[in-house]
Amino acid sequence: MKTTESYEQLIARFTKRTMQLSARQDELKGWYDEYVKNETDLKRLEGSMQAIQYVAYGKMPGDGNHDKFKDHKPHGS
Repeated sequence: MKTTESYEQLIARFTKRTMQLSARQDELKGWYDEYVKNETDLKRLEGSMQAIQYVAYGKMPGDGNHDKFKDHKPHGS
């Protein structure tokens, strides 16, 4: 039969594991912040690309929000 840990042993084990997870969370936080910034930058670039394609070629974004609009021929082309 397995012996049961004492309260002190459980507190020590949980404290150790909490410290390990907290350190790992701090490590991951930096990566997460970088991921979020990268995601924001990608969305901004995608929007910029759609705007330029619209102005240059009259192409409407294929994002589902502009399906009822037709592409057009830009002025000066």
